[in-house]
Amino acid sequence: MDMFDIPMKKYIDTGHEFVKIGDSIDWRKMETGFKQYYSDRGRPGIPVRKIAGLQLLKDRFNISDEKALDIWLENPYWQYFCGEVYFQKEKPFSLGEFSRFRKRVGKKGMGAITDVGKDHFGPLEDKTYMTYGDRKKRSFWDRFFSR
Repeated sequence: MDMFDIPMKKYIDTGHEFVKIGDSIDWRKMETGFKQYYSDRGRPGIPVRKIAGLQLLKDRFNISDEKALDIWLENPYWQYFCGEVYFQKEKPFSLGEFSRFRKRVGKKGMGAITDVGKDHFGPLEDKTYMTYGDRKKRSFWDRFFSR
């Protein structure tokens, strides 16, 4: 049996904060709000949950577009947060899609994403999410000291 064919929810910790937050966001409402920025013609756009979810995580950890894509590739919790059912072995989209998305949705759309981030992660000033590197170090050591 290939572990990549098993839904991630079967082997990830469903109590993890990104699972809980990802499940608590009203993605349908966000998709409806962003529908105005998408067209039925031409190449299909990146699904809203995937690109907006990754933008939320990127903003939380104050990391570059490129770093966000690298982390997403190796992190099943980020993939689940962004709507993946099965673990993905390739990046979700090319680096340029971030800037195209930001340009397409403008300040209003990015403001809506920021508002969702504040509602579910807290204000950007919250030091829980200083940097991804700091968070990885903290969570690694917390596992040993919380036993």
